[in-house]
Amino acid sequence: MANQNNHVIRYRRKPKAAAIIFAVIIVYIICFVVMYMSKSKVQTYEVETGSLNTNEAFTGIAVREEKVYNSSYSGNINYYQREGTKVKTDDTIYTVDETGRVADILSQYSVGGANSLSDQALSTIKITLNNFKTDYDGSDFSKIYDLKADLNSTVLQALNENLMENLESIVESTGSSNLFQTVKSDTGGVVVYSIDGYETVTDETVTKEMFDKTRYTKNSLKSESLVVSGNPTYKLVTSENWYLLIPLTSEDISRNNLTSKTAMTIKFKKDNITTTGAFSIVTVNGNSYGRISLDKYMIRYATDRFLDIELVTSGFSGLKIPVSAAVEQEFYTIPKEYLTTGGNDSDYGFITESYNSDGQLVPRFVKADIYKLDDTYCYVNKSTFNAGTVLVKSDSASRFVAGQTEKLKGVYCVNTGYTVFELIDIIDENKEYYIVKKGVAKGVSIYDRIVLDASKYTENEMIY
Repeated sequence: MANQNNHVIRYRRKPKAAAIIFAVIIVYIICFVVMYMSKSKVQTYEVETGSLNTNEAFTGIAVREEKVYNSSYSGNINYYQREGTKVKTDDTIYTVDETGRVADILSQYSVGGANSLSDQALSTIKITLNNFKTDYDGSDFSKIYDLKADLNSTVLQALNENLMENLESIVESTGSSNLFQTVKSDTGGVVVYSIDGYETVTDETVTKEMFDKTRYTKNSLKSESLVVSGNPTYKLVTSENWYLLIPLTSEDISRNNLTSKTAMTIKFKKDNITTTGAFSIVTVNGNSYGRISLDKYMIRYATDRFLDIELVTSGFSGLKIPVSAAVEQEFYTIPKEYLTTGGNDSDYGFITESYNSDGQLVPRFVKADIYKLDDTYCYVNKSTFNAGTVLVKSDSASRFVAGQTEKLKGVYCVNTGYTVFELIDIIDENKEYYIVKKGVAKGVSIYDRIVLDASKYTENEMIY
C-alpha cells in the first residue's frame, strides 16, 4: 500500500480560460452599458405629409347695409328687443314715456325682487366680463369704455324687460291707454343699439385714417334712459350680405400673391370661425384695400366694426420635416458629359486616369454615388474619389480635375441604425417646418425616421 501511494502524480493546475473569457465579456458589457447611459439620447422624427398655412393677420372694417333711426319723441325710453337679434316689420323696438307717468306707476307697482336681474341677464354679464378678460389689451384703453357701455346696456335692458312684463296689467288697472308712444320697425333686420359714424362707409369712400382705432368712437344708445326728439335710438342691419375692407401695402399684395386671387379664406381671431368669400383689390386715393365679400355670420358680428382676421393661404403639399432636421453637405460638381457606364453593366460612373507602378497613365472605371443630376452637373458623393482625381471624357481627349464642390440640403435618415444623408427639395417653408417634394431620387420618403437635430451628427454615424 505504501508503494502504491508513492506512485500518485500531481498535475499542475491549468489557467482557467473560461473564467478569463467570462471576465472579458463582463468588462465589455459594463463598458457598453456605461457608454450607452452616458451617450445622449437621439431624438428622431417620423416624416409625414402635410402643408403649411402661412396666415397673415389684418384688422378689417365691417361694411354693412345699416340704417340709423332717430326718435320723434322725448322722454323715458324702454327697449323691447335684445341687441343683435332679428326683428320683423311692425315689431315693437321701444316705447317712449313722454310724461313720466309710466315710470311713476311702475315704481309704485314694483314689489320686492320684481326688478332684480334675471339668471339670463346675470349670465350675459358674466360672459361679457369673461370676454373682456380674455381679450384685454393694456395698450387699448378704449375697450374699458366699451365694457362699461355693454354692462349698462345689459342691466337697463333686463330691468326694462321686467317692468314691461307688468305694463299691460297696469294699463288695464289704471285705465290709462295712452301713457306712452310705441315705436315699431318699418322693415326687417338685425337691431343694434350703437352708432359710430361708419354706417355710410363704402369701398369707394374708405380712407386710411378710418383704420386708426385711437380716433374711433362708439356711442352706446342704450346706456341712457332718456331720449331727446331727433336723437338716434337704434339702427337696423337690413342685409345678410356684407364685406370687410383691409388695408394693403404693395409688400402685402406681392408676398401673398393677392392680385391673382378671386376668393379668400379668412379666420376671425375673435372666436376662430373660418369662412370663405369673394376677394378683390380696390384702390381709393392711391391706397389699396382688400375687399372680402361675405354672406354668412353677419348677425354674429353685427355689433363689431373692427374685426381682427387672418388670411388663410394654404401652401404647397408635400413631405413635412422640421427645420432643425435639415443639414448641408458638400458634393463634387462634375460636368454631366463626363458621366458614362462601365463595361458590361449599366452602373453609372466616371473614367479616372492615374499612373501605375511603371509610370504609365492607366484609365479605370469608378462607379459613382450620384445624388443629383441637373442640366449641367452631376453631384457626386465626395467618398467616391479624392480631390484632384483626373477624369477622362469618354471617346475624347478632354480631362477634368475633381475638386469643385457645392452644398446640397438634406436630412440624416436613421432607419438602419446609422445616419444616411438623404436629399430634400424644399418647395415651401416657415420658421418651423419645410415642405419638400416627394419622389426625389436619393431623397427622403414618407415614414422615414430622421434625426431631429442634424447639427449634432455626421454622415455614417452609429446612433443605436
